[in-house]
Amino acid sequence: MKLRAEFAFRLLPPLLALAIYWPGLWAWFQQDDFAWMGLLREVREGASLWDTLLKPSQHGTWRPLSERAYFLLFPALFGYEAWPMRLAAFLTQGASLALLQDIAWRVTGSRWGAALAPLLWMAPSQMTIAMISNGAYVHVMGAFFLLLAAHSLIAGNVRLMWCAFGLGFLASESNVVFPGLATAWCLLFDRPQLRRVALLWALSIAYFAGHMWLAPKMSEGAYAMHFDASMFTTLWRYWRMIFEPENFTVFTGVSGWTLQLLGACFTATAIAAPLWRKQKTGILFWAWFVILLGPVLPLAGHVTGYYLTIPLAAFALLGAGMVSQWRPASVVIAAFIVLSAPCAYRATEWWRQRGEVAESLVRHVFAAHQANPDKILLLDGVTDEQFWAALAHYPFVERKKTYVFLTRGAEQRIAAHPESGVRMEEFFLPEQEEMRLRAEGRIVELKLNPQTASPGAL
Repeated sequence: MKLRAEFAFRLLPPLLALAIYWPGLWAWFQQDDFAWMGLLREVREGASLWDTLLKPSQHGTWRPLSERAYFLLFPALFGYEAWPMRLAAFLTQGASLALLQDIAWRVTGSRWGAALAPLLWMAPSQMTIAMISNGAYVHVMGAFFLLLAAHSLIAGNVRLMWCAFGLGFLASESNVVFPGLATAWCLLFDRPQLRRVALLWALSIAYFAGHMWLAPKMSEGAYAMHFDASMFTTLWRYWRMIFEPENFTVFTGVSGWTLQLLGACFTATAIAAPLWRKQKTGILFWAWFVILLGPVLPLAGHVTGYYLTIPLAAFALLGAGMVSQWRPASVVIAAFIVLSAPCAYRATEWWRQRGEVAESLVRHVFAAHQANPDKILLLDGVTDEQFWAALAHYPFVERKKTYVFLTRGAEQRIAAHPESGVRMEEFFLPEQEEMRLRAEGRIVELKLNPQTASPGAL
């Protein structure tokens, strides 16, 4: 009986949490995925493997393990099959959920709070992108190494902590904040360990300096960093975002005020419980939430839901701490999970269907290109969903040149998104060149089926 209870405690909550996102296992490539899929093509066309693996991205990030190696290894083994990459993401997140649950159990001493923690992490719909997009694997792997390092610190396994901390730098720049997590833990629960934290800070500072040298940040645009009072506004925006998911009423039929009211109750309880009970766990997890959000708080012009992927782990621990300090708080947390999870599931299913739109288009074009390898393909009937799910991210490139363009008039069916940086004129052949290529018989037109080109409105 004890073995069954332990089995249910350890495995059931993470499995239920992952069940919310099971359509994400079958989500195909879309959007930024295609840019990363081009890495293997560049290597096969002569680019240096080491340069491809280690060079920073155009946005100033350096993630050789969670982006470069991920998008080189799996396509090399499986080609344009997304499910192995999705399976790797789900297994990684499953390990993270187990680590989160054990941290909650060790710190709060509440098995009920620890059981709720995985569900509380996965219930918000801001987790959707991480669970459907291969390009967002950086957040999944980054969370794993941070939680492994934190778990090792709490368990007293210093060697494993250092191993996880070191590898974390290859996954995500968010790893730089781990010394802050460790400092908060040691100040509140284990002050003799503070001397070890100084070495953690030294490595993070060295990484930050090297990162700024290898991958300097942008001074303007959405990714420009603002170290000013706007960071507090951004923090508040992210906190509210947890309780104001997009399309909540559309997906659940419940008024958005319901979740916002729960959010107010959650916030009040999370603040009051540690002060009332005079316990340190609430203070620790509040600090962890702010620290984990730290790397994105300067990005006031790029506030987006998937940046909450890692901080939501601290949000879940905060909920577990609330339950350990005041048992009635579990009612608020359970209500939040019940209301939020259906929205997350519906959003995941929508993205899975959008992946089908991308897959249908891409495989059709690949087949046409294989049959006409030396010709330019003109796509007729491209919809807005097809364009933004796939075409806008240049999946059809060979020897650094695209071989796919749109027929004239397609721009009337495609919504403009200037913030994306996509230039629509690049997807149309100049008129004179099109006439020349037609005269030479080097153009093939493909008529697309609009009936299978949309997953519906989101």
